[in-house]
Amino acid sequence: MLKTPDIGTIRLVTQPDHAAVSGYMAAHWGNEEFSKLGYFDNSSEPEQLAAETIFGIAEHDNGWWEWEASPPVSASDKLPKGLTEVLSIPEQGAQRWRIGIRRFEESHPYASLLINFQAYWLYRAQQGEVDEKFLHPLFRGKPYVINEESRPVVSSLIETLNQQQKDLKQRLEKLEGWQKDAIQPSNLQPHVKMLQTLDAISLSLCSDLLPPLSGETKGLGRDEVEFLDIPRRNWDDRVTLQFHPLGEGRIECNPYPFDEDNLVVPVVVTDLKDDTPNEVHQIKEYRVPKKIVTFTFQRPK
Repeated sequence: MLKTPDIGTIRLVTQPDHAAVSGYMAAHWGNEEFSKLGYFDNSSEPEQLAAETIFGIAEHDNGWWEWEASPPVSASDKLPKGLTEVLSIPEQGAQRWRIGIRRFEESHPYASLLINFQAYWLYRAQQGEVDEKFLHPLFRGKPYVINEESRPVVSSLIETLNQQQKDLKQRLEKLEGWQKDAIQPSNLQPHVKMLQTLDAISLSLCSDLLPPLSGETKGLGRDEVEFLDIPRRNWDDRVTLQFHPLGEGRIECNPYPFDEDNLVVPVVVTDLKDDTPNEVHQIKEYRVPKKIVTFTFQRPK
């Protein structure tokens, strides 16, 4: 659960709903300047590769399904625990990835491989060992290294992730066709990076977790943020993207990567008044209505 204070209210966005925002943007990525997903290099069936990649991005947080259906309650505010509260217990976060990567292994092995790499680079960063090109924007400007007590959990998860990567790549190799094409570095690397990037853009809209370029974090689409090493035409052609808030949910993107001008991005949210006690029971009983808020991405003027 992404839980963000917002001027007299608290905004809740579930992890699967946040991931769906990433998938929506993935489906609209690409224009005269940026390659669509699936088209970063040669593939026998680029549309199949694109569909599988978009599925993996949209479902990258599927490991939270069960947790979000019945979330534990925070002692501090009597609301569902927020993401940072859950991740303070490393085994809980690791378990979400163990579930989520395996859920679609049989039906969507390439999507599962992308989800694996999302977890892999997040946890490698926590070990203090990361390729700068795959450093998640969450860690930009604030290196995060886990405490000694958490190291065995992280090391165990990374060992599992490494073995899963080998197994999934071997399976995709045997499947031939576009699935064999997909694991070539010229396809796999930009898709891994795109999952990281679209996850981060969604986090900037759904929460206050992403660090801004400067100043205090406001969150919910109101921070100026920057993303580095974003593949434009291919992996060897990477650029920096800047997102500048204009107010009222409008955000300028420079350069502009989407297939529609003024792309409207919907987000499913639950807004609660922050002075309403013990709303968690109403949330669990489905009495609190969800709503859709929108953000609009614009080209620079």
